[in-house]
Amino acid sequence: MLLFTFLSTAMAWAQRPSGEEMQRIQDAKIAIITNRLNLTPEQSTGFWPVYNEYSQKRREIHRAQRKIINDKKAEGKTDEQVLNNLKEVQDLKQKDLDLEKEYQTRFLKVISASQIIELYKAERTFNDMLIQRLKQRQGKPNE
Repeated sequence: MLLFTFLSTAMAWAQRPSGEEMQRIQDAKIAIITNRLNLTPEQSTGFWPVYNEYSQKRREIHRAQRKIINDKKAEGKTDEQVLNNLKEVQDLKQKDLDLEKEYQTRFLKVISASQIIELYKAERTFNDMLIQRLKQRQGKPNE
């Protein structure tokens, strides 16, 4: 989750990718997930609609978190106002966790528990690769 939030923030700071580049990124993510999960055709048919829905809902939560963090700076605010902003972020983190729990149950209807673990690993691998690409694009050395 933290990595995804960092990735989302990094992408917001970087130049916005073109539609074609976004499609290549999405295709790479699909390829990594498909390869890691080793989905059967039947699993694939049930998995991708659920995963796409899950991903969209997570993106919405992460956008809301970024908006709070980026738009509601602590400068000039009272401690109470800053604490309210922190509470909003915590509520969104809880919403993200609740979403993960809900979709884990839904994923188990079409893929195995082992495949869910591989899904999380594949997402982490994809995010790491994307961060590396952003660093290269910005001329920063690999870490």
